Amino acid sequence: MQPRDTPGLPAVAGFGNEYRVRRERNNIAVRKSRDKAKQRNVETQQKVLELTSDNDRLRKRVEQLSRELDTLRGIFRQLPESSLVKAMGNCA
Repeated sequence: MQPRDTPGLPAVAGFGNEYRVRRERNNIAVRKSRDKAKQRNVETQQKVLELTSDNDRLRKRVEQLSRELDTLRGIFRQLPESSLVKAMGNCA
């Protein structure tokens, strides 16, 4: 067995330099892949924050519209039936 030139890399008879070049290319590819994964993770977290904010805004809007609907139903119930019949007659 040959002594190692570089710590962490096995010495391969006849392929030392080629092996190191392939390992270096692989290390670069791995680094690039991990960086892309980190970037995707950051983008996903940003999207989650954005969608959470949208959901909160929409929930508040639903609550507001529900309150308006309850108010209008209360007003509608207080109207005398005779005015309802007239109003319905005007719609037809």
